[in-house]
Amino acid sequence: MELPDRIRNRVIDSRQVAAFAALVRHRSFTLAAEELYLTQSAVSHAIKSLERDMGCRLFERSGRSISLTRAGQEFHVRTENILSEMRAARVEIEKLSPNNPSQLCVGAGTLACQYVLPRVLKEFRLSHSTCHVRLEPGNLPELLELLHTNQIDFALGVDTARSEEFCFEQIFEDELQFFVAAQHPWGKLKRVPRAALTGEIFVVPMKNGQTFMLLEKYFRSEKLAPKNLIAVGSLDAAKQLVGSGFGVGFFAPWQVAKEATEGSLVAVALSAKRLVRNWIVARLKGREAMQIEREFIERCKSVLGSLGAVVSFIWLLPV
Repeated sequence: MELPDRIRNRVIDSRQVAAFAALVRHRSFTLAAEELYLTQSAVSHAIKSLERDMGCRLFERSGRSISLTRAGQEFHVRTENILSEMRAARVEIEKLSPNNPSQLCVGAGTLACQYVLPRVLKEFRLSHSTCHVRLEPGNLPELLELLHTNQIDFALGVDTARSEEFCFEQIFEDELQFFVAAQHPWGKLKRVPRAALTGEIFVVPMKNGQTFMLLEKYFRSEKLAPKNLIAVGSLDAAKQLVGSGFGVGFFAPWQVAKEATEGSLVAVALSAKRLVRNWIVARLKGREAMQIEREFIERCKSVLGSLGAVVSFIWLLPV
C-alpha cells in the first residue's frame, strides 16, 4: 500500500538527526548532550521523537549499553551523507555572504605545514586581510577523508594516495636523496654498492610520515630489505643524528640546504633510479575552485618553486 503524501513528504528534523549522530558517536546520552550543549533529557526526547516519526526503534538499550538496531544502522549510513551535505551547504553559503569575511579551509601534510604554509599565510594575509584561513593537518589519506565530508576546500601535500573520487593537480616536484655525514665511510664514494645497503642504518623523521612511506616503496622497487630503519620523531633530530655520523638520512636537498652548503652532510647515490616526490593539490572531482582558492594555491606554488631555486643555487656553488 502506498504511503499518504503527508507521511511520505515529511522532512526529518535536523535537530533530531544531530542528536542521533552524536549518540551513535558516543553511545552515551550524557556525552551526546555535552557535545550538543543540551540537557540529557533533551537528547532523550529528540531520539524518542525521531523513533516515533520513523515508526521503528533505532537504538537498543540494555542497562547502560546502547547499540544500533538494524534500522538504526541503515539510518546511520544515511545521516552521515545528510550531515555532510548540511556542512557543505553552510560552508558554501558563508563564503558567499557579504556580511561575513571569506573563509578558506585548507588541509595540509606535515611538510607543507612546516615549510610552505608559514610563508604562504604571511603573504596571503597582506592581500586578503578579511579572509579567515583554517588549517587541518594530516597525511594525505586523512585529508582525502576530510575532503569527502566537505570539511576542507582542498588538500596540499605529497602524493601518497589516489582515488577516483578526487582530482589531483601537481604543483611541484622534488627529489629525495640519501645523505651522510662528511666523515661517514660512504662520504667519498660516488656510488654505494648494493651489498653495503642491508647492514646500514637508515634514519627518517617519522615512521608514519610520507618520507617513511616513500623510502619503503624505494626499497621494495630495488628488491632490498634493510634491517635497520629508524624514525626519530622530527626532521631536525634526523639531520642532527645523521650529521653526527650515525646512519644514512633520506632528505630532499632543500631540507638540508644549510648542512649541504656547510659540508656537514654529503649526498650519495645508491642506484641509477631517481626517487621523485610529487606535491599535489587534491579536491573533490566536479567541484570548481573559487578564485580565492586559486590565489592561495598559486602562492603555494611560488613558495615551493623558491625552495627548488635555492637548491639549484647551492648545487652550483664551488666545492
